[in-house]
Order: sequence, then C-alpha cells, then structure tokens
Amino acid sequence: MILNSNRKLMLGIGIMVSFALLILSISIYFNFQHDLREQSRLDPNLIDDLTIDEIKEVIIEQRSTQPVFHSYYLLPFMGFIGLLVGTLVFYVMSDKVVQQERTLKNNTKIILNFLTSSERKMIETLLENGGKVQQYELSHLPNLNKVKTHRILLNLEQKKIIHKERLGKINKIVLDKELYDVLKD
Repeated sequence: MILNSNRKLMLGIGIMVSFALLILSISIYFNFQHDLREQSRLDPNLIDDLTIDEIKEVIIEQRSTQPVFHSYYLLPFMGFIGLLVGTLVFYVMSDKVVQQERTLKNNTKIILNFLTSSERKMIETLLENGGKVQQYELSHLPNLNKVKTHRILLNLEQKKIIHKERLGKINKIVLDKELYDVLKD
C-alpha cells in the first residue's frame, strides 16, 4: 500500500514539474520572439523619408544584427521531455515491482501452509517479536516443551527459514530477513 501511494505521489510530482518546465520553455521562446519583433520594427517616421532600396538595406542590416536563438533556451524543454519520460518509465516499472511483491507474498503464504501448526506458531511468534526471539520463549508456547521446540527449530533451520545466534548459554532464534520482510505486513 505504501509503495502504491508513493507511486501516485511521484507520478503527480513528476508530471507537475515536467509541465512547469514546458511552460517555462514556451515562455522563454515567446519572450525571445517578442523581443525579436520589437527590435525589427521600423520607426514609421523613418520609413516616410526612405526609399524602397534604403528600407531593404535597413531590414537586411537588422536581420544581420538580430540575436541568435541559443540552444540553452531549449534546456527547460529538454528537461520537460526527460522528466516526463522518466516519470512514465518509473510508473510502469514500479507497477511491475508491486506485482512481484504481491506474487512473492502469495507464494510465501502458500509455502507457509506446508509447515506444521507448531512451526507456524513459532513463525508467528517470531513475527510478533520483530523476527528475533530467545529459544526458551518458544518452548513456553502451548503444546510445546524444550525437546519438541528443539526438534522443530532444527527442522526450520534445515529449511533455512531461521538461524540460531549463540548468546552465551542462550540461543537467539532469528527469522530469515527476506522472509521477515515479506511476512511482517
């Protein structure tokens, strides 16, 4: 759910910023064109005194001195294109990530259904305690004793669902990090 709302937020921000860049680039272009027109206008009083050939010369001279449209005026437009494409690619790719997470979660739940009820109880206890718990706490679960707990933990350790960390005389049972990340929701 968090990734889905982040996707929408990122899409919204990306589109808004890209369109702001588009408006900026259009504004720069029209300001340039406006300035160009202002500079190329002839004074009406001056035209009355000139001949056709002199007017042509003035126009040719003005065109040769007109400012050049520099490529850096296009930077906001290029930013618009890049940001818009990047935002759309992010949205499409994050959709695939969300689908993969859903598939992984469903597959993990199916796999956990193959565990015995005692093994599932232990996994649930580990999830409730942040993925880590001391071994003696698991032996206090209903219908479990130290020997049964030890056997179940060996079985889970062989399946690589958990691993043990030795803390002096006490074992700390740690749920596999990837499995914990998938199941904690």
